Amino acid sequence: MKTIMYTLFLILAAGLAGCGNPVVDDSAASNGVLTLPEDEQEEAVYTLDGEWKFYWQRLMLPSEVSGSGADPLYVQTPSGWSDTQTESGPLPNKGYGTYHLEIELPELLTDDTAGIYIPEIATAYTLWVDQKVVAENGTPGVSRSSTRPDHHPQAAYFKPESDTIDLVLHVSEFHQRKSGWWDSFYIGSAENIQSMRDQNTTREVFLVVSLLVMGLYHLGIFVLRPSDTAPLFFGGLCLAVAARTLLLGEVLFLRFFSGIPWEWTLKFEYWAPCLGIVCAILFIYTQYHRDMNIWIRNSFLTLFSLMAFIILVTPARIFTEGMIFLQSTAVLALVYINIVLWTALCRGRRGSRAHAGAMLILLAFVVNDVLHYNHIINTGETVSIGVFSYLFAQSFIMASRFTNALTHSRQLSDRLEKANQTLEEKVELRTRKLTETNQELEKANQRLERMYRARQELMSNISHELGTPMTSIQGYIKGMLDGVIDRGDPAYLQLVYNKTLLLQKITDDLRELAKLESGGITYTFEERNMRDYVETIYFVYKEEIERKGILFTWEDHLPPERNGVVSIDPIRMEQVLSNLLLNAKKFTPSGGTVTLIVQEQEDRHSIMTGVRDDGPGIEGEELPNVFKRFFKGGANVVKSEEGVGLGLAISAEIVRSHGGEVGVESRKGEGSLFYFSLPVFPVNKNDS
Repeated sequence: MKTIMYTLFLILAAGLAGCGNPVVDDSAASNGVLTLPEDEQEEAVYTLDGEWKFYWQRLMLPSEVSGSGADPLYVQTPSGWSDTQTESGPLPNKGYGTYHLEIELPELLTDDTAGIYIPEIATAYTLWVDQKVVAENGTPGVSRSSTRPDHHPQAAYFKPESDTIDLVLHVSEFHQRKSGWWDSFYIGSAENIQSMRDQNTTREVFLVVSLLVMGLYHLGIFVLRPSDTAPLFFGGLCLAVAARTLLLGEVLFLRFFSGIPWEWTLKFEYWAPCLGIVCAILFIYTQYHRDMNIWIRNSFLTLFSLMAFIILVTPARIFTEGMIFLQSTAVLALVYINIVLWTALCRGRRGSRAHAGAMLILLAFVVNDVLHYNHIINTGETVSIGVFSYLFAQSFIMASRFTNALTHSRQLSDRLEKANQTLEEKVELRTRKLTETNQELEKANQRLERMYRARQELMSNISHELGTPMTSIQGYIKGMLDGVIDRGDPAYLQLVYNKTLLLQKITDDLRELAKLESGGITYTFEERNMRDYVETIYFVYKEEIERKGILFTWEDHLPPERNGVVSIDPIRMEQVLSNLLLNAKKFTPSGGTVTLIVQEQEDRHSIMTGVRDDGPGIEGEELPNVFKRFFKGGANVVKSEEGVGLGLAISAEIVRSHGGEVGVESRKGEGSLFYFSLPVFPVNKNDS
């Protein structure tokens, strides 16, 4: 793609450089006489290069030139008269004189209106053709004060009166370093001369507009992206070259700003290269700062900034004398820029190959202009075309970079958008998990707080429960020591022994409850038929309960066709039933009834096993506390029966470990029903 681009640049540049009328330069003036050859090309124009007669320090009218008899100098044109050698040495730059040239026209020009193209002449002139003024620029004079400087190319038209014409040209120069003219005069038909000017103007307008568009475009990019200074310096370089192009060739600048003084126009012409080179150095630095020496860069920037300042504050006769220094420094800067580019190319920097190729195109046009101004070839000034080609290539390179950056940015944006979506999902998920964790922590904190209060209550209860038998034991022993009680009385010794047994039971129950709550007890689960298991327990405890004169009955409310199979630890579950049965025995008076019940729950997914008694019952406000540790009830507790209130708490923990629930139903004076339910796996009786 880049190779195709460079090929197009070369074709475009060659087309711009070669456009125009064909130039016939087979002949040259000699001794002030020029004979133009006949040419079959109707669009041909002729140059007036060669030896012109020159009368130094004399402004002679056309009538005086023809019959003056004065010996003229012969000056080679195009050039300044300072290149002319005399017996006393070369002529000085400052001065005035009269040029004279006799032209023998071809038949093609004698039959039509002719035109003559006059290049820039330093610094004021008046042109006669056959003793008629056809063009003037400024006012030539014999001193600086009498001369009004002005110089820009123009065309003059006249009707030849014969096949030979006389050109007389007054020129004076007191305001800058150059004298004479440095581009060719052209003569041809009026139509061809105007066509040549139109083509030159079209080419320059194309270059200027293109450079302005590129410059403003990149300045706009800089405004949008001020962090990247490369578009700023490249845009400045394009505008500087556009300004320089406006001040060269057809000097289009004067067509837009005709009221600008001549000296300020010249300042702009000299100032534009300074600005352009400063921008070029800074632009190259933004691209290859690792390959450019900062001290050399700053030295060039300082020099060109100083020269730009001198141009602005000094008159043309002073700052134009520094043109050689400006050109030399510009050449050095261009050489150094090429060194930087080739260094970057050797180091494989990104874009260096395309940049170096664009620079080669520019150097080709520079070499062309060197050959042109040394009269080796006659192609006209083409550096502006070379600079345009270079800048256009750079614009393409920068556009490619911006496009790649935009593509990369879009890819990153897409990836970032996907990452953001994933991140949002992760944040939402983690937020939800964090919320759940916070809720769990809050619940755990509440449980810990309840456990803390429960531990405090437990310690208080333990202290109270252990303190009661300990106080009794201490009292009995103290009485024996004081002689109040006979030390050998078996009854009191039996009481002390019984209290120690109570202490041991409290300690064992607390140890077992602690293991149950902490999961420190290992269960051995077995699948058992609950009807058969409960019936077995009934017969085991029947004699012990009825010994107190209590009627112990067994009620089976399970449907005949269903046997409830549960997963239990038989030993631990017997401990639960034992606690419930012995608790019922404790609170049931002689002659009462204790009933062991097994039945299916309404949901048919669990079996309820309960113990009903004829005891005093429990107050309604005490029911929520019966399965708590150390709960012994209120006034309805049988005081003769000792207990620490841990049996029901232990039973509740065992049932919960089996995945079941415990409960109680009671009314004061109507007895109580303590029960628990376990999940069941229903099995048909026929399958059992």
